[in-house]
Amino acid sequence: MKPQTSGPTSNVTPIKRNSPGVSTHWTVEHACSHRVDHDLSNRPADKRAGFARWLASKDCTDCWKAARDADSASKEKWLAEKRAEEQEAAAAWAKQFDMPQLEGPAKALDWGERSRHQLMMAAHTALVVEGFSVKFSVLS
Repeated sequence: MKPQTSGPTSNVTPIKRNSPGVSTHWTVEHACSHRVDHDLSNRPADKRAGFARWLASKDCTDCWKAARDADSASKEKWLAEKRAEEQEAAAAWAKQFDMPQLEGPAKALDWGERSRHQLMMAAHTALVVEGFSVKFSVLS
């Protein structure tokens, strides 16, 4: 990529991304009260102050990672419960409508049953409940 210049002639010097007089390193006190030095030289000079203010409203990286990792156990539990409910609903639906057994690796069967159920329910909703009509045309 060609460097941006200040004019159309080729003998001008490129405009520097880091304008003089605008700091590239900012010490930010985060919402968690930790002070962290951030290198913002990869940001445009006119956006650094706003980005530093935004960083100040957030937790520092270490605190954010700790909170995310602590919360992952509850997310995994919630996801397992949700998948179990979906699997139960899909199995009941497959039995009610006498759907054929899926074939494939054991790992993929649960996913396949849930996906088939979700797809068929979405199609039923769109076509029957909401009355979506499909018109076919023959191209001559």
